Amino acid sequence: MLHKHRTAPKLLKGLLALERRLPHHHERYKYITDELHNTRAGYGGELEYDRYMKEVRTDFPHAILHDLSLQHEGVYFQIDSLFISPESIIISEIKNRADKIMITSNPIQFLQVNDKGISQLFRSPIAEVERKVQFLEKWLWKRNIHVPVKGIIVFAYNNQMQIEGKPSMPIYTSYEAPAFFRSLSPEKEILGDRDISRIAKELTNSHREYNPYPLIQFYKIQPQSLKKGVFCTTCTVPTTMLWTSRRWECRVCGKRDSDSHMEAIEEWFMLMPHKLTNQAFCEFTGITDRHTAKRMLARCKLKHQGIGRGSRYEQIP
Repeated sequence: MLHKHRTAPKLLKGLLALERRLPHHHERYKYITDELHNTRAGYGGELEYDRYMKEVRTDFPHAILHDLSLQHEGVYFQIDSLFISPESIIISEIKNRADKIMITSNPIQFLQVNDKGISQLFRSPIAEVERKVQFLEKWLWKRNIHVPVKGIIVFAYNNQMQIEGKPSMPIYTSYEAPAFFRSLSPEKEILGDRDISRIAKELTNSHREYNPYPLIQFYKIQPQSLKKGVFCTTCTVPTTMLWTSRRWECRVCGKRDSDSHMEAIEEWFMLMPHKLTNQAFCEFTGITDRHTAKRMLARCKLKHQGIGRGSRYEQIP
């Protein structure tokens, strides 16, 4: 039974906004576009895994939770997917890698080999899972839950794989993962149906989504580097709109509406490290009349604090 769905990571939405507002000639533009590509691809691979996991049907009670971010003693650890059975909890570490995958033993190495035969070493997902297994065990023990925790590696797509020796952890593709879970045959019942549901609920309630905002601080980008203005949501190429006759108007596609600045406000809270003030809003959006800006902000669902020059706006949690 699915207890927790996967949602798009905040980082993905923030990177889309940052890429749009960062000039192409900026020294970090290439790095940000690569980050966006990798984040989008990773999320796409996780959704591919989720799609196949819908096929899982078992004769024993179980719980599936996607995308968990937990904390233990001040340390955050993220789990791509979790499967709770009567005798164990299994962590799935999902990897989105193209090309051929080679896995060697003694020492354990993971290599991505492209169609030209060029190989690139990447960090061992086995070591990543082992770390998460330890943290999850401690998280469970603190709550007096004693059940074995295991891990598997899942490659999101149907990669060609060459495995030398026997890896210390099972490795599958998303297509093969459902068959692995269906083939489980719990020999003893450590957790009953109610226990599984209770643990799944506690895990879901303990989830705290990773928040990388503000992104320009995270990526060490100066605020003045960003493009200013309100962007048209219809044009595929970022185009700034003009505020005229009490509405926003796109000079390229002709779109008109009165609420396009709402997205700019959302982007502010994703990107900028400073408090949102009337003046900051004017500078960020290109509004020249502070009274117009004040009315716009007053109509937004924001928390207003202070008066006069100390007036500022915050997002409502």
